[in-house]
Amino acid sequence: MRIYAAPIPYDPLGENLNTGNEIGVLVIELSTRRRMKVKGKLGWQHGGGFLVHAERVYALCPKYIQAREEIGRVDRSDKRHDKYLTTELSVNQQDWVGRADTFFIASFHPETGADASHRGRHPGFVRIVNARKIVFPDYSGNNMFNTLGNITANPNAGLLFIDFENGSTLQVTGRASVIWDQDRIEEFAGAERLVEFEIEQVIKIANAVPLRWEFLGYSPFNPGKRKD
Repeated sequence: MRIYAAPIPYDPLGENLNTGNEIGVLVIELSTRRRMKVKGKLGWQHGGGFLVHAERVYALCPKYIQAREEIGRVDRSDKRHDKYLTTELSVNQQDWVGRADTFFIASFHPETGADASHRGRHPGFVRIVNARKIVFPDYSGNNMFNTLGNITANPNAGLLFIDFENGSTLQVTGRASVIWDQDRIEEFAGAERLVEFEIEQVIKIANAVPLRWEFLGYSPFNPGKRKD
């Protein structure tokens, strides 16, 4: 698979795109709620992108994907990619995370390699415990348990939050763990387990994504479904 895109300056991904490295890619079309995973190894690279040698490819269900339609692309040549690096979420970043209806999670297993997955529900499904800890529910999905299995074997993980209106991104890295405490799980309607995430580093990059999206509607599979 050839990817004709490259990381912007300051994106940690660029430091890890080395030939032969494991990589997990999530291909997602928000407007149709279609998604596909590709897992494999990095091949050649050039200034405009890179090659992925696919080892495992599989389609996933449309559950919990909020529909958005691409409405335009911004010329970033004259925009600054300001980077802000901290070890905890600021008040504004906590608000951003608390309002999110979508984020992406990266994990790694020593035997099966890297994985990228989607998580989505109504705003508020990611809860702020404090500036260095968040928790989010895990619901019935495709029953492959890639992410949960990975963080059980290796707790190091990363989260990506995208501001779909202005193109900024929030990359949060740290250690994840699966919570089975029934009393805590019952605080999230319909959840089967929880994931607790202890934050080690936060990177905010302005104007990271050139695309802009219009919100179309929440997934009909979201627990506690409400009118859009």
